[in-house]
Amino acid sequence: MSINFNFLITNIFVLLLLTIGCSDNSKTIISGNIDYLGDAEFYFYEKPLHYKYSPVHKYFPDLKGSEFSLEIPLNHPKILWMVIQDKEYPVYLEPDEQISIEIFRSDFPGNVTVRTGENENIWNSNYQLYLDETVPIDKKLANEADNFSDGKISETLLLSQEKLDAAETHLKDGTLHALYLREAGNDLIYRLRAIEYKQRSDKNYNAEQQRKNLLSYADSIGFFNLESLKAQRAGIRDFTHYYSRTFGIYDSVVSEYGELSEYDIKRLAYPALDKKRREVIGHILTEEARAYAQLFLVAERIGELPLETAEPSYNNYLKNYADYSVYTNFLKDFYSEIKSVSPGEPAIPFSLPDINGRIYTLKDVKGKYVLLDFWAGWCQPCIDEFDDMRLIYASYPRDKFEILAISTELDSLTWVNDIKRFKNPWPQLYGGNGFDQTTFNAYKGSGIPFYILLDPNGNIVRYNDIRPSFNLRAVLDTLITN
Repeated sequence: MSINFNFLITNIFVLLLLTIGCSDNSKTIISGNIDYLGDAEFYFYEKPLHYKYSPVHKYFPDLKGSEFSLEIPLNHPKILWMVIQDKEYPVYLEPDEQISIEIFRSDFPGNVTVRTGENENIWNSNYQLYLDETVPIDKKLANEADNFSDGKISETLLLSQEKLDAAETHLKDGTLHALYLREAGNDLIYRLRAIEYKQRSDKNYNAEQQRKNLLSYADSIGFFNLESLKAQRAGIRDFTHYYSRTFGIYDSVVSEYGELSEYDIKRLAYPALDKKRREVIGHILTEEARAYAQLFLVAERIGELPLETAEPSYNNYLKNYADYSVYTNFLKDFYSEIKSVSPGEPAIPFSLPDINGRIYTLKDVKGKYVLLDFWAGWCQPCIDEFDDMRLIYASYPRDKFEILAISTELDSLTWVNDIKRFKNPWPQLYGGNGFDQTTFNAYKGSGIPFYILLDPNGNIVRYNDIRPSFNLRAVLDTLITN
C-alpha cells in the first residue's frame, strides 16, 4: 500500500491551522445572578503589567434584572478580578469553560458561589474559607494601626502571620497559589514597616541586623523569583519602598523641612532612597525577574521625577533588557506619554463645567499663570493644602494668577457638597469619573493631589513637582517677578 506523503503533510498542516485557529478563538462564558446591584459599577478585569501606569481592560457584563452574562476571549487559564464598587473577588477561568456565579451584594466578597456545571469549584470554596478566617484579622489589623506606627509592633506581626497561615492552609499550591504568594509579600511589608517604626521608638534597636535577617528570610521563601514578584500588587515596588524607609531617610527629610507629603519627600530624598532600593535588586538571581523588577523602579522614576533625572536609568534599561520587548515597549510608551506633558509642552485642552453650568476652557485663563488642581473631598492630603492655597490665591491679582480646581469625585452631588463645605474662592470644575476622568488621564495623572502649573501662553511650566504648602509661592514669585 503506497502512501501519498504530499497529501498527508498537507492535511496535517491544515489540521494544525484549524487547531491554532480554534485556540485563538477560545472564550469563556460567565453567567450568574446578583440579588441587588443598584448604581454600583460591576466589571471584570485582568491585572495589568503595571499597577498604576498600564491601561486596565474592563469587561462589563450584560445585565438583565438580577441576571448577568459575559463572554471573555481566553486562550490560557488566568485569574480575573470581579469588581463591585470598591470591592473585588478573584475568579479563575479556563478556555472554553462555562461558569456560573451567585452573588449576595450585602455579603460581597463573602458568600460568593462559583460553579462549573452543578459543582462548586474547589478553589472558590477554599477562597471563601480563607475570607472567613482573614476578614476578622483585617479588622484587628486596622485597629492596631496606631499602635504599630508607635513602635508597638508585636500584635500586628502576629496578626500578619495569622493571615499568612490562613493563606498557606487554603490557597498555597492550589489554583489561587498566586494569592498565597501575594500574602507572603504583604507579610514581608509588615516586617519592613516594623523595622522602621521600632527603630524610631527604640534607640537601641539593631535595625541593620533586622534588615539582614529579613532579606535572608525573603530569599529563603523565594520572594525574589519571577512567579512571586508577578503575584505582588506592584512587583518589587512596595518591598523596595519600605526597605528604603528602614534607614531613617524619611525622618531626616521631615526633620529638615517639616511635615511634607510623601511625594515631596521622595523627590527631595531621591538619590538616597534610590540607592537603598537598588540594594534589593542584588537578591534577584534570574535575568527576567530582574527585568521585571527593574521595570517598576524605572517606571516610578519616569512618573514621579523630572525626565532628565529618569532618563539615564530609562536608557540603561532599554539597553540591558532589549530581549524583553513587552517590558521595554511598555516603558517606551509610558516615557512618550510623560514627555508629552513635560515642562515646555503645550497644555492639553479641556472643557469642563462649574457648579452653575458655565464651561471653562484654556482660553478663559490665557494670559495668566494657572494652577490646575486635581482633587477630591475624600483626599485628606488635598484638603491639607487648602489653607496655603487660600493665602497664595489672595496674594496675587487675578490677571496674574488663577487656580482651576478639577474634581475627580465620582458622585456630582458629593462634589457639590464639598464645594459648600470648603468654600474655596477659585473656580470649581467637575470632571467626575474618578481616576478614569478624561482630563486627569490626558495629563497622565496617577494620584491626587495632582498639580500642574501653566504659563500665560498656555504651556506647562511645572508638572506635579510643586505643592502650595511647600514651594508654590516661591515658584510664583520668581515667575511673576521675572
